Amino acid sequence: MSVKIRLSRAGARHRPFYRIVVTDSRMPRDGRIIQAVGTYDPLAKSENVTVDGELVKDWMRKGARPSVSVKHLLKRAGVVVETPAVEKKIPKAVPLEELRQPRVKAEGEEPEEAEKPEKAQKAEKPEKPERRPSAKAAPKKKAPSKSAKPKAAKPARKGTSVKKKAE
Repeated sequence: MSVKIRLSRAGARHRPFYRIVVTDSRMPRDGRIIQAVGTYDPLAKSENVTVDGELVKDWMRKGARPSVSVKHLLKRAGVVVETPAVEKKIPKAVPLEELRQPRVKAEGEEPEEAEKPEKAQKAEKPEKPERRPSAKAAPKKKAPSKSAKPKAAKPARKGTSVKKKAE
């Protein structure tokens, strides 16, 4: 279960009011919450963020992650947001010459060719002979039937002017 600290909207239409809540990340925005930890009123002119800093820190110690907007609001409210630094393992750079040289096998290892012939045989497909275009490939045009009548011109609608061509 991934726990998030995010905003939940309340208030009337065009009068937003938000609660800062701890919730399961799979729940909808205004869905079931675990705990409310503060409020945010964007229309208030002063003191528009109230947060229980101890609850927020406690939930963050338990693994809850704040959303971007909540993180910004927590900074404005004076709550220190500590996100653990994740160390990224960066592979060492290998010179291009080493990459181009074939890999030397140790004494106990078998050569790769012994393992790959089966896979190579499966991967290789026999070449198919070229196909000549067949007579069936081109669609045939149907000849008009003897009973087919030419379509008559539709009468003009009311209110529309039809200009006759000058002959």
